[in-house]
Amino acid sequence: MNFEYDILLAYHTEDDQPIGGSSKGWVTNFHKFLQTLVEQVSGNKPKIKLISENDSHVDLYSKGGVLVTILSRNFLNNPTLVNGVKVFAGNAKDTGNLHIRGLSRLFKVIKFPVDVDASLSDLSDILSYDFYQIDALTGEPQEFKRFFGNEAERSYWMKMVDMAYDINQIINRVLESEVTVGKKSEIVGKEKTIYLANSGVDMIIQRDIVKRELIRHGYKVLPDQSLPKEANALEGMVKNDLSNCCLSIHLIGEDYGYKPTGSDLSVVDIQNRVASRYTFEVQDYNQKHGGTEKFSRLIWLSPDLKNVSERQKLFIEDLKSDAATLDEAEVLQIPLQELKSIIREELVTGGRFKTKEIEIDNQLPDEGNIIYLICDQQDRDDMEKVQSFLKTNGYNVVTSMFEGALMDLRYLHQENLRRCDASLIYCGKSSEEWIRTKLQDLLKAPGFGRTKPMRASAILSQDKEKLINQNIRNTKTMILEEGEFTPDKLKPFLAKLDN
Repeated sequence: MNFEYDILLAYHTEDDQPIGGSSKGWVTNFHKFLQTLVEQVSGNKPKIKLISENDSHVDLYSKGGVLVTILSRNFLNNPTLVNGVKVFAGNAKDTGNLHIRGLSRLFKVIKFPVDVDASLSDLSDILSYDFYQIDALTGEPQEFKRFFGNEAERSYWMKMVDMAYDINQIINRVLESEVTVGKKSEIVGKEKTIYLANSGVDMIIQRDIVKRELIRHGYKVLPDQSLPKEANALEGMVKNDLSNCCLSIHLIGEDYGYKPTGSDLSVVDIQNRVASRYTFEVQDYNQKHGGTEKFSRLIWLSPDLKNVSERQKLFIEDLKSDAATLDEAEVLQIPLQELKSIIREELVTGGRFKTKEIEIDNQLPDEGNIIYLICDQQDRDDMEKVQSFLKTNGYNVVTSMFEGALMDLRYLHQENLRRCDASLIYCGKSSEEWIRTKLQDLLKAPGFGRTKPMRASAILSQDKEKLINQNIRNTKTMILEEGEFTPDKLKPFLAKLDN
């Protein structure tokens, strides 16, 4: 496939009117930035041909490796431009190369929200690049009219960089196809394929960061096409994509997300529900048939949740409750950088499926009843009284660790839960959310490799009010007397352990 131009850039002249007192318009700026970035990524200056409604003719559309369309109301109302897109897509489909190894040669740039499907319904499955922002206060879309600054840097430029990398991949694959005709296409296995669920508008940037990180490390990310706008079709597509993945990642913020046709649930909610059902199905199949299918699920809650609607609060609580029942699902409310480390651990080392051992610094003794004393970092000093009493009375005590790499601390926590004989949660200044997380970890202990029941489990709290709404019964955890620590408070717990 030899092309005269690397990139065809189709636009309507009304979308390139001067903005902000500058002589340059939106399209002119876009063209300049795209050319610069593709050159930086590839090392070669790309040949780009601009096509407007004034010079569009069908012959041009066979001369480009990639077609970038700046879609707007003006563009979609112009039959000449719309026909040009259809000609490019039709020719590419006829020769079987509209998609090359999962990437589309057609790039849909959405300058401002517009109903693209009404004019280009046959191309609705191709992912779009949304080059506009959502006002955090009003929820209304806004065009980018300034291209530099903090907000632009976080959104406009991230999209532009993503597009430059994708275009470079397509151009390289077009060239590769000239020397690999007849060779079997590389198939990406499930162990290298990740489902990254669509998010609410406030998590778009975070999702792009995670997606870029995954792709950079050689993973295929699904969905790789636009989601259907009808609920039943959406559920079918999500289920099919999940069946090709080893992990699904869900990023949850303040926005519940839009609702597809035929559903009262948002796209974000539906994807989570389908992923939950699929996780249950995989788990059930493995248990009944001795299968070894590996599928896990990470749900990330933004640590900056503030203006959360009642609907979103219910959704988040449902997520936590659902994840607590599955060993293969985990809810994390940590900084995004730490999430990226967890994802890498889950994929590279095998996460909860890993069998490798790490150095534990003799944390766990070989003999005697092992009590895992769990506490929050802010309760570390108060917890030492409990630890001292237990050790003085001959018990082997291991405690929560706070220093070291995040992935190692997470593994040590799981290892302690896997091997201890009893667990004792100490909560003084710790939050209700922290308590809930630790109780969920007790439920998940079998998923960390625990093979025997825990002989005793208790929670020692200075304030029982924090325990009212906790899921304590399912963990079979006894609640000890509240207030400042005294040895007598541990008697019921130790009696059960020694029995």
